[in-house]
Amino acid sequence: MQGDWLPARAALHPSGLYLALREIRPAELQDPFMQETIARLPARESVVQVARADVGRGTAGTGPAGIVFHVARCGSTLVSQLLKQHVGTVVYAEPLPVNELLLPPHKWPRAELVAALRSLGAAFANHARKPWVLKLSSWNTLFCELVAEAFPASPWALCLRDPLEVAVSLLRQPAGWMFEGEAPAAPFARLVDPGGAERKREEYVARVYGAFCEAALRLDPARGRLVDYAALPDAAWESVAPHFGLAVDEPARLRMRVAAGMDSKAPVHRPAKFSEDAQAKREAASPALRAAVDAHARPALGRLKSLHGGASA
Repeated sequence: MQGDWLPARAALHPSGLYLALREIRPAELQDPFMQETIARLPARESVVQVARADVGRGTAGTGPAGIVFHVARCGSTLVSQLLKQHVGTVVYAEPLPVNELLLPPHKWPRAELVAALRSLGAAFANHARKPWVLKLSSWNTLFCELVAEAFPASPWALCLRDPLEVAVSLLRQPAGWMFEGEAPAAPFARLVDPGGAERKREEYVARVYGAFCEAALRLDPARGRLVDYAALPDAAWESVAPHFGLAVDEPARLRMRVAAGMDSKAPVHRPAKFSEDAQAKREAASPALRAAVDAHARPALGRLKSLHGGASA
């Protein structure tokens, strides 16, 4: 199907992969998250099926120019919003169809799930008609190995931030997938902390961070870059864009610098200035949270950085 047909939903059935497509131009994807654009714009919809036997076929050369993984609340949205300032690139930020394919328990065997990701990637490539970047949801990092297998030619970046700052943010405003009431939400809890349903929230968020790092340890470091929150925004144009093969000229760099002064998660119709909060987050951390982070997050982060030579952009 030709034209501006954006994959908005995805579903796996015994008969194949179904994609709901919305007629939305790539240039409209300026919201912090793709689903916000879909909610904001009225558009025609069409549903297509890829027969199970055909899933993954004909997808060579359609993978993203780069993949952005992250550990939540770490500047990944800033990175994706800055990459949108590169006029030769389309960025798909936390697309719901990827979540729907990766949501555990997985409906298809690994090889077929990887093939489905490739078919979805081909649909994004068909929509973009130029180099495109896939910025994923935080919990997708638990399955980063599947995504990397689906797109073996695509370099990746992993956005990181001091785990204490991330944990404070997740306790204040938990991601929707993390908790059911006060308890860790299944099925993610079984992946992050098997048998730990009674653990306190402080320990669970620390273990989530550790699980992200442990998952990233399974990736090929030669394809990757670690991007530290403290190195932003400059790392977006100095490290991430070149790693993804995106040449940043001076006008693009200027646009990125201007965009970096704004709140990357603010709605497009209500722009707001960025306000730094790292110190306030560290000061707000309780002793229990500090102990949990030191026990479960920092060791995994240390192993990950060691694998990458102890440095991050």
